[in-house]
Amino acid sequence: MFHRLIRIMDLYDGLRLPVTVGRKELLLIHEDGRTWLMQRRCPHADFPLDRCTVMNDQLRCPGHGLTFSLRSGKCQTSSYQLEQFRIDYDGQWLGVEI
Repeated sequence: MFHRLIRIMDLYDGLRLPVTVGRKELLLIHEDGRTWLMQRRCPHADFPLDRCTVMNDQLRCPGHGLTFSLRSGKCQTSSYQLEQFRIDYDGQWLGVEI
């Protein structure tokens, strides 16, 4: 089932949009014209990633400073992994199939 998250025209650089789909807490990030969708909490200490920073395809957790690749979800310094979700489009809407 397709779940609408945001209209494409409402995306802007710096967007950090927490969303809940079913029981999953997700975070939609839009930066430098690109969009990612991943789990909302850091797998290290369950810290919310809503205030994360993004630079050079790296997400930095505001809790303990761990960095994750936005391409793979892998932590750069340990074995933690962010679950990522494929973004789908339906007309003017961006969403996810879960």
